[in-house]
Amino acid sequence: MRTIKAAELIMDFDLYPRNDLDKRNVRCLVEAIESGETLPPVVIDRKSKRIVDGFHRTRAYLRLDENAEIEVIEKSFKTDAAIFLEAMRLNADHGVKLDPHDHVHCLIVAERLKISFDAVAGALHVSADKLGSLRITRTATSVSDGLAVPLKRTMKHMAGRRLTKRQITANQRSSGMNQAFYANQLIDLIETKLLDMEDEKLIERLQHLHELLTSLLVAC
Repeated sequence: MRTIKAAELIMDFDLYPRNDLDKRNVRCLVEAIESGETLPPVVIDRKSKRIVDGFHRTRAYLRLDENAEIEVIEKSFKTDAAIFLEAMRLNADHGVKLDPHDHVHCLIVAERLKISFDAVAGALHVSADKLGSLRITRTATSVSDGLAVPLKRTMKHMAGRRLTKRQITANQRSSGMNQAFYANQLIDLIETKLLDMEDEKLIERLQHLHELLTSLLVAC
């Protein structure tokens, strides 16, 4: 184990087992560092300095100080596939729990790296049957390049279909709740008279929503 500048480490998101960084987790880690807590060392590939485990920790340190120095554990890997297998294993063992969306993302990356299905299941500590089901029910295909797209729960009804670039972006932005949840949230705000009617941007978006719903319901 040695100390190195956090800015020297490389976040290779092509080998990241999560779909994205959790901003809330980064904020929590920043607060932990500020309170004096010592975080576990970041695991990196010795040769390339790519992060294997510790994206959130590294981002938290950099947010506090772009010149921050952190402790790292260096490991040697022969291939990108070996790096990704270790990244899956370490992220499955600790930190923010990998969700089904992350599992599907891992499967798609693993296929690109020619990692066997069983190896992925072992690294994620998930049964092969469950992973197989997720691969079928939680993936779509990009219209533009034909690549597999991991679907969040909000869009799982689109499994097996081809998505446009705009639909893929909407899937990425979604918080992952089922679609009725969003409708119920808005209904509750309206029925309980809790909408901020002085928020001009909100009113503008509600007017646009009204136009969309009118068009949608007429079509039905």
